[in-house]
Amino acid sequence: MLFLWASTLFSQNYERVDSRVKSYPRFHSVTDLGYRIMNDFPDETHRVRAAFIWLTHNIAYGKPGNLARKHYRKIKYSSIEERDEQIYDFVYSKIDISFKARTGVCIDYSLMLNALLEQFKLPSKVISGIAKTDVKDIGGENLFKKHSWNAVRIEGEWKLMDATWAAGYVEKRSRKFVRSYLDHYFFTAPSAFVLSHFPSKQEWQLTDVPVNMASFLGSPIFMPDYFKKGIVLSPKTKGTLITKAQGTNFLYFDALPANHVMHYRLNDSNEFIRMGFKRLNEKAFKSKIRVKKNLKKELNYLTVYHDYQPILNFIIEK
Repeated sequence: MLFLWASTLFSQNYERVDSRVKSYPRFHSVTDLGYRIMNDFPDETHRVRAAFIWLTHNIAYGKPGNLARKHYRKIKYSSIEERDEQIYDFVYSKIDISFKARTGVCIDYSLMLNALLEQFKLPSKVISGIAKTDVKDIGGENLFKKHSWNAVRIEGEWKLMDATWAAGYVEKRSRKFVRSYLDHYFFTAPSAFVLSHFPSKQEWQLTDVPVNMASFLGSPIFMPDYFKKGIVLSPKTKGTLITKAQGTNFLYFDALPANHVMHYRLNDSNEFIRMGFKRLNEKAFKSKIRVKKNLKKELNYLTVYHDYQPILNFIIEK
C-alpha cells in the first residue's frame, strides 16, 4: 500500500522527473538521450516530461550557424520510397546538427521532441501554424505560417506542447536568447493554447468549438500569467483599442477572481492606472479604459496587470 501511495504521488508531481533530467550528463545524440530517458522512466507521461525538460533546459534558441549550412542539400529521387528515405535522412541530419550545436529554432525543437516521442513509440505530430507573440501581431497583417509545435497522444488523449516558447525568449534590444522556463506550454489546455497558436489544420486545435482565423487574429495577446488568475476575458473584448473622441474603451470580462485588483499602463509608462469595474451580472464585469493621452507617433500598446504581473496586451489604433 505504501508503494502504491508513493507511485501515485510521483505521477502527480514532476519535481523528481525534472530534477533527475537536469542532472543528466552530455549526450552524443538524441537517440542516446532517448534511451537514457526510457531506462529512467517507465511511465509514458514521465518520459514525455523528461524529453520536454531536457530540450527546454539544454537547447538555446538560434540558428546552428555554419555547421547547418554544410549539411543543406537538394533532395533527388526516382520513387516515393526513395523520396521518403531521403526526407527521413535529411530530417535526422537536421536534428543531429541542432542537437550537437545545442541551438535551434522552432522547427528544430519540434523535430527533436518528435524524434524522442517516436523513439518512445508514442503517437506524435509536428504541427505548423501561426503564433501570436507581440502586439504587432494583432490583426495579422505581418503573420504567416512560421511556427511549429508538438502534439502527443497519451492514454488516448492528445496533448499540446511548445518547447520553443517554454525554453525562454529573445531579448528585444540585444537579440540574445534568455533562458526562462515556462511550464505553461507543457500539456497546455487546448482552449488556452489556441489563443496564441493557430494550426494550419483546424483539427489540431483540439477544441469542441473551433476558433476562426478572424477571431484569433483580432484577439489580444494572452500572457502565461493570465491563465493562473481565474480571469476570463469576454469574446466581446477585441485586441485593438481605438482612440475615440473621449479616448474611452471598455474591456469586458466573463469572470474575475475575488481579488481582482488590476491595473493598466500605456506603452512603457511608469504610471500604473488602477482599473475600476462595473458589474453587469453575477459573473460579468466591464472596465473603462482611457487611451487618449501620452501616445507615441508610431506603435502604441496597453498592458493589463493583475498583482502587477502582466496578463494581457492590446494594440492602440489612432
